[in-house]
Amino acid sequence: MMKLILFDIDGTLISVRGAITRAVIRDVVARALDRDDDLPSLELHGKTDRQIMRELCAAAGCAGDGLPERIALMESILLENWERHLSAETIELLPGVRDLLERLALRDDVRLGLLTGNLERAARMKLAPHDLNRFFPIGSFGSDAVIRDELPPIALERARHHWGDAFDYGDTMIVGDSHRDISCARAWGIRSLAVATGVLSAAELSDHLPDDLCESLLEEDVIDQFIGGN
Repeated sequence: MMKLILFDIDGTLISVRGAITRAVIRDVVARALDRDDDLPSLELHGKTDRQIMRELCAAAGCAGDGLPERIALMESILLENWERHLSAETIELLPGVRDLLERLALRDDVRLGLLTGNLERAARMKLAPHDLNRFFPIGSFGSDAVIRDELPPIALERARHHWGDAFDYGDTMIVGDSHRDISCARAWGIRSLAVATGVLSAAELSDHLPDDLCESLLEEDVIDQFIGGN
């Protein structure tokens, strides 16, 4: 039976240097929302870029008329910043990632894709410095939907179109570092693998009841069990 494994990016495959992420957000807020003071603290982990932008607009009192144009401006500034700052020096490849992807890519019974809150162009920028885009011909992105829970059917449809295989939710796994990856998978009957290489610890992730949990992707046996149907 063909298996589809969908990977989150930030905190799962790679980690962008924290100071750069904070600087990028500050620049987006300053230039698109005309604010140089601190906005109220928002819990952003696992949300899509467009959901974050909407919440930033609401916090700045800019969620009324002209919101689509303001969001488009925020996206443009965000992508401009990522293009300027992202490199192999500012992005860390997380433990076990390359070896796992290399091994899975050789299997005939596995297909790999992305499920990420990043805008598609931002996602590809983040993966490019460590040559990871080659593993992921398809995906669903924060530019496809505002709410993360809407992304799984988009990913499965793109997988079917790309490979011509009839993927089922029960034969799919979502790998991510956020409680929102877990809830997104649960909403569609997809198996979740929570990996504690992001913001949340293994104990914090465990509270959200993922199907599987590991400290890092060095623990490959969890994915092997899923592929084998165990």
